[in-house]
Amino acid sequence: MIEQLKQAFELAQHRSEQEQQMLATLLLEEMQAEDRWETLFADPRSDELLGQLVAEALAEDNAGDTEAIIGETFV
Repeated sequence: MIEQLKQAFELAQHRSEQEQQMLATLLLEEMQAEDRWETLFADPRSDELLGQLVAEALAEDNAGDTEAIIGETFV
């Protein structure tokens, strides 16, 4: 285990049980989400699907159906 993760667990053990449960849930959910993304991108169909999504986005932009992102605003 890397030192930074050891430090995080050391700090976490001094938190309330409720906070520890929340931290554990967040960490587990994040790792599971990462595993799902890796599985999805490993699927050979993902390149084709992403290509279709890019084509759709470009078509919408070319048709004037998109709005510019100004500054840090994205709505």
